[in-house]
Amino acid sequence: MMIPEGFPKLPSDFDYETEVLASADGEHDIFLNVFRKRGVKVERALLVVHGQGEHGARYQHFPHFLGQYYQLIIALDLRGHGRSEGIRGHVENFDEYCDDVLLAWDALGKKSGAGVPLDWFAHSMGGTVTLRALQYRPDPGISNLILSAPGVDLTVKVPLVKDLAAKLLAGVWGSLQMETGLDPAELSHDPAVVAAIGKDSLHHTKATSKFYLGFMAAMRDLRDSDLRVPGATRLLLQLAGDDRIVSTPAAEILFDQLKHPRKEKIIYPSLFHEIYQESGKEQVFADWISFIERGKV
Repeated sequence: MMIPEGFPKLPSDFDYETEVLASADGEHDIFLNVFRKRGVKVERALLVVHGQGEHGARYQHFPHFLGQYYQLIIALDLRGHGRSEGIRGHVENFDEYCDDVLLAWDALGKKSGAGVPLDWFAHSMGGTVTLRALQYRPDPGISNLILSAPGVDLTVKVPLVKDLAAKLLAGVWGSLQMETGLDPAELSHDPAVVAAIGKDSLHHTKATSKFYLGFMAAMRDLRDSDLRVPGATRLLLQLAGDDRIVSTPAAEILFDQLKHPRKEKIIYPSLFHEIYQESGKEQVFADWISFIERGKV
């Protein structure tokens, strides 16, 4: 697993395990990165859902910052990402991702045992998938939902010619891979993170027309729908103030319209899109911990 220079390694009391699960449709194996605190009972567990192009192993620094609260952390690789099977950056139907995250969520519950509080973290497109999954399973039993720069809309609009090309290709060659043109330097101010992305063989910059159209439709549906979060779930929305990938204002509008009594929002004015991979990640983690502490009252 690649660790950016200066990032904390896995704590000595945590073990790293892997598991492979058959997807709900039986077409792909889904890879799980499992971080487990050795020799202790699981008192709280966490699911991590990554964004487009990345993978679960990029979150191996989470046990360092959150290990005092989570004895078990599962970070899956969505299909077509990381070490899961599938064409890079492709889904036939965007909701296949929902199947993948719910599969991992169920695995987290089984590994944790009955009665253990389960939290859910999602970043970027992973946030889009997560909110959409809640439309299909309205109350999966999430104690705390932490969303990092969720994909509600894009910051830069896709040129009309590219949008039209994707629509034309989807019907004849929907799995054709194209470069996203994403600049790693716009993800984080930390040069070590940017360098690590360039060396990471599991990180990809591919997207197919069917993925693109599905992603755009899913974000549009979130903006247009009456979004609901389970009443017992506490929600923390953390946004990058200088997000050049997804739209912070669109996420704010969604948050403000959400009729939910247990929601909080934090914006980090100077941070780029990957706030948990940023130079200021320590404060972002500290805010997560404070959020968990307030929920204990």
